[in-house]
Amino acid sequence: MKNCANFVFRLRWFCLLVGLLLSAALPHKINATPIQGRCNARTDRKPRYALISAFSGEADRFISEMRRNDGENRYEGCVVINGHRYSKGRLRGKDVVVVLTNISLVNATMVTQLTLDKFRISNIIFSGIAGGVGGVGANDDDPDTPNETPIGSVIIPQRWGFHQEMYFNNSSETVPCAAIPGLQLNHVLQDPMEEAATCNFLFGNAPQPGQANQESLFQPDAKNAFLRDTNVSSDNTPQYYLDRNNLQQLRQVPFPGIPANPENQELKFWFLVDKRMYKTARELDVELLDCPQVDRTGRCTTTPLVPAPQLIVGQNGLSGSTFVDNEQYRRFVANTLNFDENGDRNENTDVLVLDMETTASAMVAYSNNVPFIAVRSVSDLAGGDESAAAQLNTFFAIAAENQARVVLALLDAL
Repeated sequence: MKNCANFVFRLRWFCLLVGLLLSAALPHKINATPIQGRCNARTDRKPRYALISAFSGEADRFISEMRRNDGENRYEGCVVINGHRYSKGRLRGKDVVVVLTNISLVNATMVTQLTLDKFRISNIIFSGIAGGVGGVGANDDDPDTPNETPIGSVIIPQRWGFHQEMYFNNSSETVPCAAIPGLQLNHVLQDPMEEAATCNFLFGNAPQPGQANQESLFQPDAKNAFLRDTNVSSDNTPQYYLDRNNLQQLRQVPFPGIPANPENQELKFWFLVDKRMYKTARELDVELLDCPQVDRTGRCTTTPLVPAPQLIVGQNGLSGSTFVDNEQYRRFVANTLNFDENGDRNENTDVLVLDMETTASAMVAYSNNVPFIAVRSVSDLAGGDESAAAQLNTFFAIAAENQARVVLALLDAL
């Protein structure tokens, strides 16, 4: 089993590498030659859009466009900071800096903050590929229900959350008490009064603990997994407040079942994208590539995708530290985390994509009060009949191209 697991892990990364190479077959008609020599440019304080992606196949298109050097596009060199290459220039008439985070939430957090520290960033656009979830309708076992996130589609969610900020309780029957260790359980999924009942039970003030909501627990691999909110510090809600004696008091996690206090920590599950950029995105009309492979003339060399890729602006996106290639977990997030920042479920709260970076960058942007939006294109289904790794091999190129087209159109429109 161990050898099999190692083989699958290596196969995934081999398929990903092949997918990156396939992207070279797309008819960009741009300067795709490598950058010669070392990076010797400098940082500056010019207001710039930060175009952030996880790895090269997602961002090469932007750098190559800048290197056209045709007026609206201009390459101004690169800077290396902590090993990360920042490519400066103008893209579609906008001053930009392009950087790769590498894969993972930690990398995305570090690089986003580093970018804000070293450059004068006016807006952040995070882009790349992602695993499709499909929303509630695509997970109802009805073969007549269309997949709401066809391969190659580009999704611009309205909100982003962490799907693996979790507390693993010892029991799947009762709600854990968040009062003692400050667990910050998400009360949309776990009723706060039930949680308060558990706390009172542990303190000896109630005859029995509160009961867990079984429908909100991931079955069957983590029956004791309870979703948590994330505590966020920003200039709007710093880590301390001043009491009536002008003394600094650290903010506390609110006690379950007690009304929110303005002197408590800010707890968030969803990070909303910038309203202005989101409004602009809703007005975009972009022609998406519908063919996995094309020749140098742009003609399709394979059967076009059915259903055809589409641009979807709205709904929910999720990020976590796990590469999700599991049907049960995909169904769990599609059917459970389909709520908005007020805890309501409606036609605009389906989870459509999963990745490993975006929410971390969105959280950093929120703390720094910098406008943020993310553009993700579906390269694979996050758990289906065919492995996500195999789908990445086939569809990486079309997904990377389509997300680039939408980002460039967004830059044009802003």
